[in-house]
Amino acid sequence: MKKLFFIFLFLSNIAFSLDLNNFEERKSVLEDVKSIILYEESMAIAYENYILSNYSIPNLAQIKTLIGDLTTQISGITATLTLNNSAITKISYALNDTLKADDSIKALYESNTFRKRTYVRNNEVYFILEDVFAKHLYDLIKTNNGALQTCPNLVFIVPINCIENNHIYIGLTKKLENGLFVPNSYLMVYHIDKFKTGPIIITDDTSKHITENAFDSIPKGALLYDTNGVKYLKTLDGIEVLK
Repeated sequence: MKKLFFIFLFLSNIAFSLDLNNFEERKSVLEDVKSIILYEESMAIAYENYILSNYSIPNLAQIKTLIGDLTTQISGITATLTLNNSAITKISYALNDTLKADDSIKALYESNTFRKRTYVRNNEVYFILEDVFAKHLYDLIKTNNGALQTCPNLVFIVPINCIENNHIYIGLTKKLENGLFVPNSYLMVYHIDKFKTGPIIITDDTSKHITENAFDSIPKGALLYDTNGVKYLKTLDGIEVLK
């Protein structure tokens, strides 16, 4: 398995003159390209697993901790790993200009032959998040401009997304009641183990069920209760009252 772990994502200048018309060298390059794709797949899986475990986006060092930090040369091309900071679910295109100019090598790299968790678009490689909870967390993290933090123990009126006692609150505000800082309002709250099935407690303001994007990522079939005890089900059409 170690041969799959290449530090790759940006391939620097060719270290020697590569003859792609030579059968053996071309075969070696195609095997290296496959290894690059498999590493990209491993990175996407590690990326999703990190989100599920830590409720934050991993940086480069954290990804290396999960999948290794091996450095090699691919067909004489020094391969190093870079992380694209402009969008947190995409990474740099791995092929340099020489390999990209070869139609069959480019086609192999950009095809879905060995890809399940990644795809290539506009000269960048994108991760596919498969787990519905990971997708939900990713959206929350983007909204927060960073990791989900522990809910502050103070009065605040600006709604935030945060974690408290293994529960995730979305759109939470707090008030002081009997000397304790307690939830005042929220769009929804759920235990981290119950997101996919429910119960999820949601606001009784039904207009927000339609207008707030946070409700879009609730899985189909999840059981919901509003703060007045009314029972709902998330369906393909939205949030429907159960009678």
